Amino acid sequence: MSKETTRFFLPFAVPAADRDRPFEKRMEMATILCLAESERKKGKGVILKKPKEELVFIAEAYYPMWLVPWMNRGLLFDGLSVITHTFVYDKLPDVKNFADSVKGSTETREAYAAFLSDSLNYFHNFTGKEEKTIEGLVTNDDLIRDFASYLPEAKTVKQPIIDKAILSPSLDETEISSFTQELSNLRVVIMDDITNLDQSMKLLSDTTKSHVKNIREEITETRTKFNEKIEALKPSVMEKVREIQKKYNEKIAELSKEMDSELYRLHSERAKLAQAKERARVNLERCEAGIKSSKLRKDETGAHRWKLEAENCKKERSSLEKSLKALDRRLKNTEAEKQLKISALRSEYNIRAEEAMKGLMDLEASRDAKIGMRQQEIESLEDSTSTVISQIDGLVKLKKAVMNQLDKMGIAKKPKKNTLIYVPFYLACYQVEAKKRYTAYSPSIASSLGILTKLKGVFGIARTKSLLQPRSKPIKNFLNQLLTLLEKNPVFEKEISDAGIQANILKTAETREKIKHGLEDLRDEGWISESELQKFSEMLT
Repeated sequence: MSKETTRFFLPFAVPAADRDRPFEKRMEMATILCLAESERKKGKGVILKKPKEELVFIAEAYYPMWLVPWMNRGLLFDGLSVITHTFVYDKLPDVKNFADSVKGSTETREAYAAFLSDSLNYFHNFTGKEEKTIEGLVTNDDLIRDFASYLPEAKTVKQPIIDKAILSPSLDETEISSFTQELSNLRVVIMDDITNLDQSMKLLSDTTKSHVKNIREEITETRTKFNEKIEALKPSVMEKVREIQKKYNEKIAELSKEMDSELYRLHSERAKLAQAKERARVNLERCEAGIKSSKLRKDETGAHRWKLEAENCKKERSSLEKSLKALDRRLKNTEAEKQLKISALRSEYNIRAEEAMKGLMDLEASRDAKIGMRQQEIESLEDSTSTVISQIDGLVKLKKAVMNQLDKMGIAKKPKKNTLIYVPFYLACYQVEAKKRYTAYSPSIASSLGILTKLKGVFGIARTKSLLQPRSKPIKNFLNQLLTLLEKNPVFEKEISDAGIQANILKTAETREKIKHGLEDLRDEGWISESELQKFSEMLT
């Protein structure tokens, strides 16, 4: 560690906003003693009595954290490298090769279209994953947030600290510098990836636009050439069509005249039959009136004569009705025949007109086909380009998300240089035979003795557990990882145990006296009872 490295120490306990009394160091140590003793296993058990633990030491320790300037922020590193962070990011396909392929296929549209077709899935998936592990890098947002809010309370200590277990960072500034350089290199790689991807999208877009522009010009040229030919041919063709139309109009007129004459004759004949039917009806009514009159006069001869005449009238009317129905069928058939013949003439005209216009229609069809092929080519180029660009854009967004993660790491305020921040905690060590157990107490807020705390005392719950409340759950969880390391690493555990014994707050008469006064303060505030004060004081004798 460089002699110029700035070191800051954070306070272990600060008074809560509603606490109206100071919370002195002696009260802090006394409270930790009460908490440590309450967690010591007393060896209870009736049948299988467990051995009781011995309190080996209670030491105030400081955990090293590095605050390092990087970009416009301050990165937080775990000085003991208990935690690490691994960046997992996606490996891109060969973007340069893709760009070279685009440039190499721009000479002809056919080559470019084939290249696009082959590249539809080029950027569909990443080619793999790459990892970059940075030892000690803190990326937990909650921990960083709470640590940043804790930092303003940090102070420098000019005098040597001899009664605390100050843990030396295993992560030195050379390694820190190496890690920040790796982060910078990673950022450059990602930035280059984003730039190359953006350039690929622009290259694709520009190349496709250029080809589409050329195709549109070809469409305009094709339309102009064909339209000129069509306009040149149209007058002669339309003249032929008009001649054919005139000829067939005359045929239709002649046919209509002939058919209308026959229809007129049939309608005239029908009118005569209708008149005859009306006369037969009138005669029948006259006969029925004669029959009725003869019956009134009792003229049987006259009635008989009228009946015979009435029968003849009925027969005549029935015959006339049959003739009218037959004539109506002829009228209908003749009208249908007329329409059929006219329709046939019109179909014949359409065929002759189409034959006359075949050359013109072929030119129009050829024009529309060529233009349609070019428009389909435009659509195919634009769709393929859109598909590939959409895939590239998806990769850009993922890369930007990683970049955003990098740029938002750490604390918003950038330190001027590498700074060691020591986080205070108390470490209690218990021992049963050869087995040791550790408990850590994280930075806390010193509460006031409120109504709820007093009620806890009534129900037999130690009030001192309410006195010190962890100021941050993430910081508490972070420090508790140290306990796991102590279990797994015997060498490290030996170093911590030796340091804890050296910094034991119960070691010297001076600190024990301070703790006694702190216990009295706790008694005076109501946190412990007189009997508890006596019990803890005896431990310090």
